[in-house]
Parts: sequence; C-alpha cells; structure tokens
Amino acid sequence: MIFTERQIDIINASKDLIGEKGVQNLTIKNLAKKMSFSEPALYRHFKDKTQIIKALLLFHREKIVFNIKNILESDISTLEKFEKILEYKFSHIVKNPALIMVIFSETSFQYCSVLSKVVAKIMEQRSLSIILLIKEGQEKKEIRSDISSEQLATIMMGGIRKTILDWKLSGFEADLKLEGKKLWETLELIFKK
Repeated sequence: MIFTERQIDIINASKDLIGEKGVQNLTIKNLAKKMSFSEPALYRHFKDKTQIIKALLLFHREKIVFNIKNILESDISTLEKFEKILEYKFSHIVKNPALIMVIFSETSFQYCSVLSKVVAKIMEQRSLSIILLIKEGQEKKEIRSDISSEQLATIMMGGIRKTILDWKLSGFEADLKLEGKKLWETLELIFKK
C-alpha cells in the first residue's frame, strides 16, 4: 500500500497519541489538535479513525516485511535467520511501543470487521511465513522434523506474544531486547535437531 507524505505524517501522529494514552486517545479531534489541522483537513486524507488505525497497521507491516525480506534473502542458516528476525522485530517494537497498544487491542476490533480482517490477515501471513521458514530449515536438516512446522510456529508465535505482553504489562520498563534474546535461546534449543 502506498501512502502520501501527509498520510504518513498522520499515521505517525496517530501512533504518538496512542502511545501517550492508548487507542481510546486517538480521536479525530485530538489528532487535529496535535497536528494543528482542522478536522475537515484530516478527513481529506482518511475517512475516519478506523481507516487511520488500518493505515497504521499496514504501514508498519510493510516496514517489517521489507526488512525481514532482506534477512530471508541472506546466505545464513535458517536458525540464524530466525535469530536476526527476532532481533529486528523486538528492536522495531521497542522503537514503536504504540503498535503494541494497537495490536493488543484486537479484542476491541472484534466488532469492527475492517480492523479485525486486517489483524487476522497480518497474523495469517506472519504464521505462514514462519511455517515456510521452519519447513526450509527442516528440509536442510537444520531444524528438527519430529515436530510439525505448524506446532513449532505456534510455540514461536506464542513465545513472542507472551514476551511482548509481559513488556507491555511492565509499563514498557523491562528490557525487551534482552527478553527477546532469552526467548530465542530457548526456541533455538527447541528447534535444533
């Protein structure tokens, strides 16, 4: 998805508002005030708050996908790819904690089909990518094959989610990069043949 420069400014301001007081702080009125815009000026770029949150999710998904693609195309082992991907993801989250406030608000999206579909699609794509990389590692005999790629992916995604949730619940005080490193060390033991 391609965003205009002004839309990216709105996305970033929205992320700041969410980071300050949560998703409920993101209103068109608050956003217009933060950006010194009129409310009608914002509506020229996004039709409503739902579209802004959707854009925020898609914008960061694209950034993550682009950087992970570079890791996947590198000439390192599958386990090293997973390690680099986790390092990147946790680093990105530390720099953008408001994303977690949006992602962990997915239960409030259950009645908003637009956002629930976006979150579901992102999770589906993420799961599929992990499964495919695990299968690649299994074929290369770098990752154990006595546990299905789907189950290993579930273990990994659950570990990532728990690590991030603990960080959020600590008020973002814990060292997420260190906790991510510890998680990888455990996953590596589980994944190794």
